[in-house]
Amino acid sequence: MRPIAADDLPCALVEVDGDGRIQDANELFVTWTGLSMSELNGRSFSSLRIRIPGVDGRDDGLVRLAHVDGSSRAVMVGRRPSETGELLTLVDATERAEHEQEMVRSHTLQERTRNRLELIIDSSIAFSAATDEQSLVDILASTVAKAYQAEQSAVFLIDELEMFTQASGSNPLRSLEQTGSLVTQASQLRRVVALSGAAAADEIAPVLGQAMRDAGVHAVLVAPIQHDDVLFGLFAAFFLHPRQFDSEAAPLADALAGQAAQAITTLRLQRQLEHAAMHDETTGLPNRRRLETQLIEYQQSASSLVATLFIDLDGFKRVNDALGHHTGDLLLREVGLRLQAAVRQEDLVARYGGDEFVVVCEVPEVAAAEDVADRIRRSIEQPFQDIPEGFPISASIGMSLARTQDPGWNPDRLIREADHAMYSAKNAGGNRVVGATVA
Repeated sequence: MRPIAADDLPCALVEVDGDGRIQDANELFVTWTGLSMSELNGRSFSSLRIRIPGVDGRDDGLVRLAHVDGSSRAVMVGRRPSETGELLTLVDATERAEHEQEMVRSHTLQERTRNRLELIIDSSIAFSAATDEQSLVDILASTVAKAYQAEQSAVFLIDELEMFTQASGSNPLRSLEQTGSLVTQASQLRRVVALSGAAAADEIAPVLGQAMRDAGVHAVLVAPIQHDDVLFGLFAAFFLHPRQFDSEAAPLADALAGQAAQAITTLRLQRQLEHAAMHDETTGLPNRRRLETQLIEYQQSASSLVATLFIDLDGFKRVNDALGHHTGDLLLREVGLRLQAAVRQEDLVARYGGDEFVVVCEVPEVAAAEDVADRIRRSIEQPFQDIPEGFPISASIGMSLARTQDPGWNPDRLIREADHAMYSAKNAGGNRVVGATVA
């Protein structure tokens, strides 16, 4: 075999036999591998290379040449036949490899960005289609798990007592104390928190780091759900495998949390408007519109006797004129509370207008309806704390009854008959119950 010289060339030369085993090499190749010529002789060239696919997956001769110390060098390999096999020409291709790797990274980042943008668009559509908070947070929990490929995810919302409660998803942390530590720390920071490893969690709160160790959680990402500085809650993604977060992890979490917060704001505003449309502003009771709707619902669901009690306050006008509208409003609110206390939770208590109220309830028989009406009458005639002794308050109550199966069932007629009976009670001196039966 003719020895390879030309050690002054800016490329490595390797001669291999028909089986790809090294027969000879110049000094530069020996340097690039870190092996001696005796170690290289007879060794398969393929055992020294690590293939680098092109950006489009093609095989164009760019490989990495392994060094004995574990490092590698990117080279371009050219081949031409020789007398005993092939002569390989290896040219340093570090710059090209770095360029292609950067292109791969850029392509991967573009693909990831595109996927995340599609995810944000899809989640925005899903959030806007949610008809209640529960379905919304369910969508959020599943979207978070999908977006970050997390094994578990959970959504925590702030309840009426200003406490965090888990509203959706699953939570691997093993105790309320551990979960409380997570949500408290994250809510105080008011920003996305991405923790890779329990040691990172220790820096925020040792109890949080211990919680991750206990639950086998390797990483966690938490984002506050807030809109216009109003904190609704937060979501958390839990990873049961080692996970590092790239620069887009926090912006994506912010986007998802922001969309969810806007959707929650919209749902709560709609709920407030719907409540206002169906409830009296002064007493908070259902209003006349809700009363009429409820009577229709009774017709569709109730199968027993339904009593409608029309209640008018005796002496209210005198209180309103002499003591002022503020005192009158306080009296109306207290009457509403007494009416609710006098009936069952499932019964309807509504403010019809002015000092008139209507109670609707299912009863087994006429006597039961009379008992309810008299219980209400006795409740209202008791003294009111903010009303002087010279201003007695009582109730004139008209009562109508009907069965929903009866052909004569008519919500408007029920109220009208009860109203007429109430006037009979008032004309008879007030503070009494007068009944009327609807066929």
